[in-house]
Amino acid sequence: HKPEQSRPLKRRLCCFYAFMSRIHYFNPGHETAVLLGTQNYTAPTNVRKMQKDLALLPVWYAEEDDFVYLEDSKATPPFFAHLPKDLHPAPIPVTKAMLAKNAPYLSPMDAAPWGLSPHSLHLFEQLRDKAKVRLSVPTWKEDYFRLTGRQTAAECLEKIQALLPDLPIPVAPRFCTQLREVERYMLLCNAPFVLKTPYSSSGRGLLWIEKRKPDTKTKNWIEGAFNKQGMISIESGLDKVQDFAMEFYSDGQGTVRYEGLSVFNTEERGSYTGNILEEQSTMLSRITRFTGEETYSCIQEAVRSVLQEVYGSTYAGCIGVDMLVYRQKDGSFAIHPCIEINMRYTMGMVALRLFQHYVAPRAVGDYRVSYEKEAGEALEKHRLMSETYPLRFANGRIQEGYLSLCPVTKDTHYRAYLLLM
Repeated sequence: HKPEQSRPLKRRLCCFYAFMSRIHYFNPGHETAVLLGTQNYTAPTNVRKMQKDLALLPVWYAEEDDFVYLEDSKATPPFFAHLPKDLHPAPIPVTKAMLAKNAPYLSPMDAAPWGLSPHSLHLFEQLRDKAKVRLSVPTWKEDYFRLTGRQTAAECLEKIQALLPDLPIPVAPRFCTQLREVERYMLLCNAPFVLKTPYSSSGRGLLWIEKRKPDTKTKNWIEGAFNKQGMISIESGLDKVQDFAMEFYSDGQGTVRYEGLSVFNTEERGSYTGNILEEQSTMLSRITRFTGEETYSCIQEAVRSVLQEVYGSTYAGCIGVDMLVYRQKDGSFAIHPCIEINMRYTMGMVALRLFQHYVAPRAVGDYRVSYEKEAGEALEKHRLMSETYPLRFANGRIQEGYLSLCPVTKDTHYRAYLLLM
């Protein structure tokens, strides 16, 4: 940890007066808050727990002069104190009280939640008004509701198909509002099927069906989804070979740029588990060995062009487009170029920034997010991995070993960490 972070916050903040900083806030699962559409929102218990356990995660992807807002900072000082001297996450963790105390010395800041929602923006508005900091908070736009949902991803998929007529691209999912529409789709199309709620991501709000007729349990899931979100999407499942995503940044002024590739792993039915950490060229070869570099480049440019058309003039921030390599019925390989669009920071972008800033160029490993149900189990695994995989550095960057990216205590259930072998 940088020596100057031990100095009084006021003195450090004076150094940043001339710069426009961001203040980050980790709010996973924000899609449900977007669906609700109100400033007052209480996330499900598991999401609140993840948010608390991984609240410090933005220090690893934020820029040097940025801040990270924490509702509780008790575990932060000992966590930073125990980081190896070679690691220098420069963004400053702050609480409401710290901001209020140092408001006169703070430079103007932009609010940067993990995901935009009426709830997260209201939190920043309250922070601005109560702490009296010069904080620029984006205005919630009705377009954000539409752009966050899976319907927009389906529309983008059709636009990508139009730009790439010679590539085998799966048809867009069908959106249904009644059970009989789902049953009709299942009779006419090939199993297995994937059902998804429109406002969900990262493997949540998703159900796989192996048969061509829904059983009672499936019907109950469908009716529950209709009651909560009004509709669901259905599509035929693919013979997956590799999940990956392309990461982009939209400036809100009409330009979307490609940031990089992220290759990630999921559980059998789609829940995110972690990203591969390695050089972009090596990661790219994991995809292009199936389809060729030209196909990848064509898809990259088509997706960027469509994102620019749909998001570029409306939204400023990160966009992650989940894709996959799949095996076709004839045994050949193809890319699904737009499974879902995440209008937010993504774990793939976190992995990209981690490798760029903290990992030795030729190192190979994983960035993982894990969950332990029992209290104390995460801490036990953390201690075991710390002993089993000690950190080793090369030129100030991690060459191999285990590093937890957030504090781990007896109350921790979610961990985010690096493991380089």
